[in-house]
Amino acid sequence: MRKAIRRAELEHRLKADCLSTVSERATRYLELDFIKVTPNEYFSPISAECILLYRDGYFFACIALCQAVAEAIVRFLGKKNVCKASDDFNKSILLLSRRRIITPDCYKCLKEIWKDRNDYHHLNPKVPTERTKLQAIAKSKITALHNVESQVFVFEWVGGGIKPKYPKYWPENRNGLLSAFLRFEP
Repeated sequence: MRKAIRRAELEHRLKADCLSTVSERATRYLELDFIKVTPNEYFSPISAECILLYRDGYFFACIALCQAVAEAIVRFLGKKNVCKASDDFNKSILLLSRRRIITPDCYKCLKEIWKDRNDYHHLNPKVPTERTKLQAIAKSKITALHNVESQVFVFEWVGGGIKPKYPKYWPENRNGLLSAFLRFEP
């Protein structure tokens, strides 16, 4: 009986919390202009989760996850372009830039995402804890991540299908069709 009461109280608090923040969550979600279709790769659902973390106000988690996704994309690009990967993110993106695998803008966005990475990863004391600062940082990192994805996974709609600019980044399924990850409204 006690568990049922605790459960009902918890459900009531969760509903109240959700309803009290729904407007600001919708506002944050609508601030983002993200790519709606990406290759169906191992990092695709995690990248989409960054959007939800930002929407729901988990800014620190959004920052850290954006950095992890950027690192995965850089490794992915290195593998797809047969570049010797470095354990050093900055060296890897410099190599990708020098080989013209990524644009100068993409390079700049990856630098923005990676900025202060170790401070967030190691929870160093200099990491801001002020909610408005974290929100601004999270927004800059998720915006940069989606700029990277939009440039690397660029495509055009052709006859109801997608035609990628860089097909080697898009896996094919057993029928020879592109395997895509869809990011439509939640």
